[in-house]
Amino acid sequence: MSQYDAIIVGAGPGGATAAAFMARAGLRPLLLDKDTFPRDKICGDAISGKSVDVMKRLGMIEAMVEAEGRDETIGSWGVTFSGPYGDEVAIPFTKMLDQPVAPGFVMDRVRFDNLVFAQAVEAGAEIWQNATVKGLIMEENGTSPGRVLGVEVQHEGETKHIHAPLTIGADGPYSVVLRSLGMDQLDEKHYCAGLRSYWRGVTGFHERNHVEIHFVDEAIPGYFWIFPMADGMANVGVGMLSSVIKKKDIKLKPLLQLLVDHPRFRHRFTDAEMVGKIQGWGLPLGSKPRTMHGDGWLLLGDAASLVDPFTGEGIGNAMVSGEKAAEWAGYAKSFNDYSAAHLKGYEDAVLDYLGDELKLSHAMQRLGNWKWLLNTVVAKASRSPELADAISAMFDDESQRKKLISPLFYLRVLAA
Repeated sequence: MSQYDAIIVGAGPGGATAAAFMARAGLRPLLLDKDTFPRDKICGDAISGKSVDVMKRLGMIEAMVEAEGRDETIGSWGVTFSGPYGDEVAIPFTKMLDQPVAPGFVMDRVRFDNLVFAQAVEAGAEIWQNATVKGLIMEENGTSPGRVLGVEVQHEGETKHIHAPLTIGADGPYSVVLRSLGMDQLDEKHYCAGLRSYWRGVTGFHERNHVEIHFVDEAIPGYFWIFPMADGMANVGVGMLSSVIKKKDIKLKPLLQLLVDHPRFRHRFTDAEMVGKIQGWGLPLGSKPRTMHGDGWLLLGDAASLVDPFTGEGIGNAMVSGEKAAEWAGYAKSFNDYSAAHLKGYEDAVLDYLGDELKLSHAMQRLGNWKWLLNTVVAKASRSPELADAISAMFDDESQRKKLISPLFYLRVLAA
């Protein structure tokens, strides 16, 4: 018999969001993490509007605003794109620039993850830190895979077998839950490798702290990013599909250095210095989401392969799927039904929310192979306020964003 309604493996933004919403709904989640918070997570550190929406429902926006006042995060009001031939355009996330809370943020993951983790603590979820999950406890009934009954975990010097009717894998791209289920870890065509470095003293940022995505000829079909951060810091990195890296034998560290030294950017790094070391990580892209449900189990966030294929941002999708997982944990308990057939409703709910956006982002990612088209769109948007406004509207309105994969949209751009 179990004293828990769900075991959540991984206390990052997705897992902590799920635990907080469950505990607030009167459920009994057990949240496990192999680390002790606060802890770092290699990332681009950009926090999207989807994340802000979930943060509002979690009630943690005030904490973000307070952190902004302490110079621990900055609000970001837009994105600056540049094309392969150097044209550049600044696009606001919203035209409502007088609202009290920014539509996005940039914040190091040590602080941000700890703020989300605090929501689970305050909600009353039981949490075990320094808890290493060794594998799943499976029902032995001859089926493959059998129903998940719980986890085997190393905690406080003991190996413990913890049971619950629902186990949730929120433990990232190298998930132990995935491995225990026998699921594929890597598809190079839907997997991105990224490098992150921190810099102090980078100059030339937009006055409203735009994040920057640069499509540089040497890095196509990947991209170079420069994200402003609090306290004079910047997150600087490069990302590219693993299949391209393998095919072209690309070394990302030399490529990142080449981009920092590139004629388009080197003047911004003249008096800057790198802080710490360059670190890499993998991003399982939502261009091919994994199966997210089964008998007695769910996956969310990076474990479910939900990273945005175009921007590489995964925090918002992890938090959205964490909130949906909490809802379906409640439904499963109400109906006492933890079968794969019933829990499919969770996967349907996630894809209803994110599916169209992931398809659009995948289509936009593929446009990165067409350098001339990328540059034409950026160049014309830089000279046309009407086109820039149309792209800005696409951040606020998903129905408008669908125009980005319409051939008619690009014919009109080319004719403009």
